[in-house]
Amino acid sequence: MKIWIFRGILGLVVVVGLVLGGLLLIVDPNTFKPQIIAAVRENTGRELTIAGELELELYPYLALTTGSLELGNAPGFEGPFLILTNAHLKARLLPLFFSRLEVVAMDVEGLSLHLTRDEHGHNNWSDLGAAPEHHTGAGDRGDAGSVLSRDKRVPRLASLIVDGFRVSDARVVWRDRKKGQAVDVSGIQLNVSDFAFGEPFAVDSSALATVADVTANLNFATTATLTLDRLTLEGLDMKAGLQGAKLPHGPETVTITADLVSTDGRLDNARMQGLGLDVRARMQDAGNWTTAGSLDIAPFQPKNVLQRLGMGVPAPADPSALERMALSCAWTGSKDRVDISRLVLSVDNATVEGRLTAAGLRDPAFNFDLHADSMDLDRYRPRKGVDTKGSHGSKSGGKADPWSTMRELDVNGTLRVGVLTMAHCRVEDAQVTVRAKDGLMHLDRIDAKAYAGRLEAGAVLDVRSETPEWSWTHFVTGVQLGPFLRDLHGRDLVSGAVQTSATLRSRGVDAMALKRSLNGKLDFKVVNGAVHGVNMAELLRDAIRVVKKQQPGPDEPDLTRFSVASGSASIVNGVETTRDFLFLAERFRITASGQADLVSESLDYKGILTLEGSEGKFEEGLPGLNSLPVRVTGTIGQPSVNVDFGGLVRALKARGGQVVQDVLKGVGSGLDRGIEGLRRLFE
Repeated sequence: MKIWIFRGILGLVVVVGLVLGGLLLIVDPNTFKPQIIAAVRENTGRELTIAGELELELYPYLALTTGSLELGNAPGFEGPFLILTNAHLKARLLPLFFSRLEVVAMDVEGLSLHLTRDEHGHNNWSDLGAAPEHHTGAGDRGDAGSVLSRDKRVPRLASLIVDGFRVSDARVVWRDRKKGQAVDVSGIQLNVSDFAFGEPFAVDSSALATVADVTANLNFATTATLTLDRLTLEGLDMKAGLQGAKLPHGPETVTITADLVSTDGRLDNARMQGLGLDVRARMQDAGNWTTAGSLDIAPFQPKNVLQRLGMGVPAPADPSALERMALSCAWTGSKDRVDISRLVLSVDNATVEGRLTAAGLRDPAFNFDLHADSMDLDRYRPRKGVDTKGSHGSKSGGKADPWSTMRELDVNGTLRVGVLTMAHCRVEDAQVTVRAKDGLMHLDRIDAKAYAGRLEAGAVLDVRSETPEWSWTHFVTGVQLGPFLRDLHGRDLVSGAVQTSATLRSRGVDAMALKRSLNGKLDFKVVNGAVHGVNMAELLRDAIRVVKKQQPGPDEPDLTRFSVASGSASIVNGVETTRDFLFLAERFRITASGQADLVSESLDYKGILTLEGSEGKFEEGLPGLNSLPVRVTGTIGQPSVNVDFGGLVRALKARGGQVVQDVLKGVGSGLDRGIEGLRRLFE
């Protein structure tokens, strides 16, 4: 019985061998080229060109070898989409009888893939991702799962087994014509051994990537597991050696490692090291089509990183600035939304904490709530006399619209700062709430404590049209002028507690246009103050004593105390008009009115200096003469105060007018200083 079974099997093998041998003699695979080309055209809408010969072997393995072939591009794109020099497939025969594909070897040589996005944002591969209508039913389109698990063209793919898969001398080119970017990855070598769906297999790959003027030698190794639902990489280890003209300190080495990476949204212990950075990240599936993760960037030196990247390095006013930065945050993300929480950003000695949300892919809307313990913006101002553009700065010759970016902003948020330093001035508990959408920005609330007082303000900037428009309102109360001016300008010309309010509006694209179209109202009041560096009352006293042929009085401190300095103004098309200026000192007062042209910066104010103040008249007063006219002219930057000393001398019918003139010029100089201090209050 056994001998008959053996003879039967042997006879079957002989018959199969004869059949296969006959097929090799009869079947020419090249006769199927027209059918293959037609099938590709039907399923993709593209033309396939098979230039090389197709070779078929049936024993001891089913082997198919192709020569060169080329797949056409999508409509509207030039050149080929895919080029293949040679491919060889060797599969076992027996499993084919049981509808299983077991590949002994698969070799692909000279594969070139050209991916392109045009100026309108259309790409040349999306038409290949969707299955034709007649291949899938309506119910399949909304099913969950991967494309492979839903595509009925590959029902037996899960049975695929590949002993060895090798890709050599492959190339992938990516061109983004919309952004003017290009990436060229060439010399791709890929080796995969013992592949089977659902089973781990080793992957070893290398390539040379070129981006702009930077090249990277890439080496990639991992253990992968592929199913119809996901791809998982374990023990990922990638190393890139970077060099090029834009890396002046190259070659640089960047390594990327991860314990696990999965297409279902899981990332365990990922780490990137190189270029002065050490970045760690985690990610996992949070359900409902969202992922959650964390990001940590260890402390690094921003200036060092910028230098190594060949970028322009800022030259801040404080040379010790930008020496340390770190970042950590948690996040959740979905298809069109990212929520960043537990944000901690450290820059030098300052720390910013809070949350940030970005919703939308094309035109994202940002929402934030941030708090900083301190911000010293003066440290980061550009250092005077230093070019910070860098060797790779923009050299665009056209005039860019400075407001185009703002028109695209969609922002709603609040920033709070414990201590803010700006223009050498220090404020506390500062808060600003901002809303910006479609070119209209509202600073709904600007609030801060400053120099024993408080600032409350609001602003609107409208750039919806070609000519920007803005409006500003503020109310300041209780601010001590002395410390404020000392920090702002280095000199406390005027001291006292100030209260001021303003409502202003203007439009224009430059400073001159803004001045020319400025309209609004403002007022100020300084109480219990002093003009430092001059004693105008002493100068007036001694002038009177000289006229009366008396000796000068005793020296007094170089200080002009006043109880009130106040005024209000209306501004129409850049011309400010004041009708109620009052300066009430201890033994004199000044009332004035006039105009200031903010465009030409010219001044013309007329006033009366009265020899009677908050504490009464001068003891050495002049009978019959209690006041004299004064006039302020010149420019806003250099005001000039003139006293009508000629009228005084004529009224007194006294000689020695030059002496009186010299003394009263000193009074004018003192008034100059007082006006200078008040002017600087509004700079």
